[in-house]
Amino acid sequence: MQRERAADGTYVEEVTLDTVLSVFEQADIPVLTASEVAEKLDCSRPSAYNKLETLTENGELHKKKVGARAVVYIRLSKPTRSAAPPEE
Repeated sequence: MQRERAADGTYVEEVTLDTVLSVFEQADIPVLTASEVAEKLDCSRPSAYNKLETLTENGELHKKKVGARAVVYIRLSKPTRSAAPPEE
């Protein structure tokens, strides 16, 4: 099966950053490995890894080493702000 190409001949991106983030949003616990993300998106592990690294560099995900070579990626929930300022 051949990959889809854009009009200029470049390959069309199949796995987007938003798609990777959606995997974390759908997870019960937003702590995943590159292999888990790859499995959910039906893509290669290197493809998932590259997107996860980009999201980490952009501050969307956090990365934690959990073994000699194992790494997990963590999506922390965004803090919610209350409408009223804190009372002093």
